[in-house]
Amino acid sequence: MTIELKNIGMIKEAIVKIDGLTVIAGENDTGKSTVGKVIFSLIKASSRYKEDLEENKEKQIFAKIEQIYFKLRREIDFSNRLDLREQFFPPIFKMDVDRQGSIAIEKRLDFIYTSNNISENFNIFNKIENDLNQLLKIINTEDKIEDMQKRAFQKVLISEFKGKITNLNSTNKSKIKIFDGQNPILNVTIRDNKITKFEVYDRLYFNDATFIESPISLQLSELIDNSKTYFENIEKPLNRQPNISLHIKDLNEKLKESSYNEDLLDLDIIFSDLDINTLNNNLSNTMNGNIKYHKKTKDFIYISNGNSFYSINTATGIKSFGIIQMLLKSGYINKNSLLILDEPEVHLHPKWQLKYAKFIVKLVENNINVLVTSHSPYMIEALKRYSELENIEQKTNFYLAKDGYIEHQDSLENIFEKLALPMRELKKLKMAKYLND
Repeated sequence: MTIELKNIGMIKEAIVKIDGLTVIAGENDTGKSTVGKVIFSLIKASSRYKEDLEENKEKQIFAKIEQIYFKLRREIDFSNRLDLREQFFPPIFKMDVDRQGSIAIEKRLDFIYTSNNISENFNIFNKIENDLNQLLKIINTEDKIEDMQKRAFQKVLISEFKGKITNLNSTNKSKIKIFDGQNPILNVTIRDNKITKFEVYDRLYFNDATFIESPISLQLSELIDNSKTYFENIEKPLNRQPNISLHIKDLNEKLKESSYNEDLLDLDIIFSDLDINTLNNNLSNTMNGNIKYHKKTKDFIYISNGNSFYSINTATGIKSFGIIQMLLKSGYINKNSLLILDEPEVHLHPKWQLKYAKFIVKLVENNINVLVTSHSPYMIEALKRYSELENIEQKTNFYLAKDGYIEHQDSLENIFEKLALPMRELKKLKMAKYLND
């Protein structure tokens, strides 16, 4: 799968292949993370649009049911018409719609047609008849897949970018295209942060994506639980609950699910497409222990040599490996999912960066697709060398983010040239001090 971006965030243009191991290197604020967030947003919109549609339709149905009830209540004395109140009381009416669908509406249309004193209440019953027909239309309307995915994508963009995705330095349209070989999969055009075109030609290869930004999220799990995503709060931006990005909430929920699988003796039986036990043992040896979600304390506990440590007392390096371990256990790392690792080296000693890189390559060996963004020469070279050692160079692609462009690199020379600039500055300072002395 190849994604093409134009005028998205800091990116003027990028063409990135997502297949096997994809590494985007570059300094901060060059658009590396933007690529991962856009892909995450598209995959989530593609996988969640049906759920979003049902949720939106449920809201529309209940809003219309309440509207009908309050119209009747204003015009008719319910103390004399308990039968009418019972028919249109919102919880009862909604429950009936859930059970019988359009039949529940037709039943109430018949009720008002045969109701006593219909002539006396003609005006209100006429309005209610119109509302009931509108309700029927809501229930029976089948939205196009493209429209549903477009709405879901717009919501995820609000969650991940707070709605600000167009390039502020360009007046041109923002564009996102996805190809699989020569075949177009998706074509999106955005102007002033609003989607103006959303064309779906075929299904995305990935059915899920997981975006890992920081292992610190483990010790903030309870706070994340009590927060809402912008995806959920699009209609209530002033809600007092804290708002967080969808990818943070998504990761937290997935990690907590690992507790359901912690007692399984043979994970390979459940997740037969991966050598889960071998990968899990590899992580356990590296960490000298395991991390598990403890439901009672609502915390992630690190267990090593018979001792237990709360997440706040666990090294961030251990937590970095533990997140991967739990995702494996909960089945969210698989051949049809994309794992996005945003600057994983930030919380890792150079020695552990090499171990982390080695494990990433092991995942790719198991046909897992991984996107890594990095500004660490240790991490980048380690991914290159381990890819060569494990003979997966043909499944590994390196890119450099620079001056608004993300371009494929046949070697690491340009990447190291860019990332080595701070080291050369330090050498200049050292030389200047030497000359002054």
